[in-house]
Amino acid sequence: MDAQDTISRLPDDLLGHILSSLSTKQAASTSVLSKRWRNVFASVYNLDLYDRESIREARQDWRENSKRFTAFVSNLLILQGGSSIKKFTLKSHVGVRDGLDPAHVQSWICNVLERGVVDLDIFITFLGKIQPVFTLNLMSETLVKLRLGRWFIIKLCQDVSLPMLRKLSLYSVDFDGDSNFVGKLLSRCYVLEEFDFEESVKHGPVQIQWSSPSLKRLRIRFNYAREFSFDFPNLSFFEILYDLGSKFVDVKLDSLVEARLNHRLHYGEIWVTTYRNAGLFHVDSIHLINAISNVRVLHLSSVVHELLYFSSQELPMFDSLVCLSIESERKRGWGILPLLIKNNPNLETLIFKGLKHRLTSRTCGDVCGCINSVFNRSSCLSTSRVKVLEISGYREDSIEDLNTMRHFLAKLPCLELVKICAANIKVPIDIHHLLTLPRASPNCKIQVIHQKTSE
Repeated sequence: MDAQDTISRLPDDLLGHILSSLSTKQAASTSVLSKRWRNVFASVYNLDLYDRESIREARQDWRENSKRFTAFVSNLLILQGGSSIKKFTLKSHVGVRDGLDPAHVQSWICNVLERGVVDLDIFITFLGKIQPVFTLNLMSETLVKLRLGRWFIIKLCQDVSLPMLRKLSLYSVDFDGDSNFVGKLLSRCYVLEEFDFEESVKHGPVQIQWSSPSLKRLRIRFNYAREFSFDFPNLSFFEILYDLGSKFVDVKLDSLVEARLNHRLHYGEIWVTTYRNAGLFHVDSIHLINAISNVRVLHLSSVVHELLYFSSQELPMFDSLVCLSIESERKRGWGILPLLIKNNPNLETLIFKGLKHRLTSRTCGDVCGCINSVFNRSSCLSTSRVKVLEISGYREDSIEDLNTMRHFLAKLPCLELVKICAANIKVPIDIHHLLTLPRASPNCKIQVIHQKTSE
């Protein structure tokens, strides 16, 4: 009784603060205790609503569970009235036919926007041939974070104004009307710092003419070939997944520190596209490569660095680059790496995500020991200033990996540390054997880390 009396003596605003730190389901359970607790629950300012039961139940129960969930959310918002709200999260992954009514979702979103929500997170999977349309009023003086997804259409009832928005995430969301809506949306977010965008698989024609003087972090993923124009003078982090045939017309990224380039490759395209038409493709993408030449950290997927090799385009100097990360695959070569390393005079850290690669005299390059050991060629590594070498997915039982490691140790004169992540914990790396291999740098240390591969 003493504990209960102590709690009951707390002021309502403090109790509301405590309930806001609980899950919404737990906080809602207190409203049955008394009329006072019902009023306290109405002041909860963080709402996390997840339609978990509809996912767990059999298909025939989805409709009934969705009705209960809809009634719970609607009654909750009515109970809260016009009280202020900081965070509203709504998640549901059931199709339109048996899931949430889009009209209710739209009314909920409008409700919290009118109440000055700060963090709005709507992630609903709407399945079906017809995408539901939400008519929204994106005019908010309080919204700081906004995440919308996925597979629905947003129609704006008036102009956009989000002067306080700092983080925006759009996942597989389409916009009714203007094909350059995202570009116009960015222009209405005056202090936006982070933007995540994933193109919808049902996306119609869009224009990518984006600019923002405030943006600092950008992650974008596209499913179709697009024509890009970017102007982000203060962007520091950039990650992109683009499709075959994309064109980078005008790219301005003057303050970029880190870039991650990934190329979407559809089944079978590597043989048709890479070796026959890569030059056509990379005449357009060279503008992107030139725009990121000032980065300090660069990550390239296996497809990107191989396409760069076959494009026959002249690479710029990367004078500021200190860390280069390369993804490797068995069917793709390392032919571009010698030029990348030569054009990076200040490179200090070289990262390989796997050592498997295509072994031919044309697509391997002089970075690899498997060709050098036969032809006794000189290597670009001999003049490199790389101090740290990181290798993940190293296979102790692979002669190819061992020969490549032997080549790295013998050719890198400034190497201070080698970090090796084992691909399989069941096959431990013999560090004692690695320490016996000849090293160009006598002060080089070797560190082994074991990790399991994902099944």
